[in-house]
Amino acid sequence: MTTACIITLTASLFLYFLASVLLHISFVIRRNRWGEYGRYLIIAGLTIQMFGMFLHALLSSSSPFSNMLVIVSWLVIVILTTALLAEKFTKIRYLVFLVTPLGFVALLYPLLMPVEFKESEMILLRFPWLGAHVALTLFGYVGQALAFCTAVTYLLQKNKLKRGTLNQYLPALDTAAKATFYFASAGFFCFSLGLSMGLIWYFDAPGEFLHGRDLKIWMAIPTWVLFGIYLYRRGIHRDHSGNLKWLIIIGFLSAMINLVGIRHDYVQ
Repeated sequence: MTTACIITLTASLFLYFLASVLLHISFVIRRNRWGEYGRYLIIAGLTIQMFGMFLHALLSSSSPFSNMLVIVSWLVIVILTTALLAEKFTKIRYLVFLVTPLGFVALLYPLLMPVEFKESEMILLRFPWLGAHVALTLFGYVGQALAFCTAVTYLLQKNKLKRGTLNQYLPALDTAAKATFYFASAGFFCFSLGLSMGLIWYFDAPGEFLHGRDLKIWMAIPTWVLFGIYLYRRGIHRDHSGNLKWLIIIGFLSAMINLVGIRHDYVQ
């Protein structure tokens, strides 16, 4: 693709990432204004991306199916446009919230995955895709760890209240519950991006670095599912039950077991 087309796709990628963040903030703090800003960014990204695609078609005179980046770009355009229209004309909610991060990762893949700095001795620097996967996953672990701490704090304070006392050194139940939700949602956002990038690397790594039965990435899925169930119940169904905090605790413990107890099965 031409340099101008790559620039337009990179700009769209940046806008989709910002839109994903704003939509996530809107979901967490229940502010529709942030969601509207996110949708405006998606529309701006789609406009720039379509301009780049038409520019590529004019300058290259090649088939739209001759390049993987072009195919993925049009696929992202179709998916995001469909999601926007579906939310506007139907009663479907949270569709754009779910689809936009997927569009970001899908467009990031053909742009970043082929990049390789062969002179680097560190694998995380040699392959930027793998480095981004590790960084996002670690940020996800930080959010999960903070959610774990506030969830434990909530359960301890709740147990004290059942006995008719109050621990003055612990935050109030409402404060602990909100903090758990905020930390869990932030950790889930980063962890989801990191996990998706890790799964793509697992199936399409440029070189044989992992055995086919590597468990570390697969064992991250239970943690993702537990945090996802918590956010679904807490964020969409407004379930404030204290028992939901156990999902956070179990999910974080499973993440730590995977992080510390399971190693990647490297070929080299």
